[in-house]
Amino acid sequence: MGYVVDDGIGLIIASLNTATFITLVYVYLKAVEQRSRLLHALDKIYGPLLAPLRRILPAWRFDVASLILAAVLQAAVIGIKRYRL
Repeated sequence: MGYVVDDGIGLIIASLNTATFITLVYVYLKAVEQRSRLLHALDKIYGPLLAPLRRILPAWRFDVASLILAAVLQAAVIGIKRYRL
């Protein structure tokens, strides 16, 4: 499989991989750069998505909810690749 998206499933996989990368950038910025404009923009996107998970998880110094989201996105990619026709 190359880097060219040539079907709908490939587009879904590429989108999930991009979302995972952006989530990991968000984790990094949240840990290191607290005053970044990019962090504030990403927080407006990911904050509402992660709010239910953050209510369940205990408050730690590190944002575990974002890492769980990245793992779920990659699990979805693996599942799509495995059961692709």
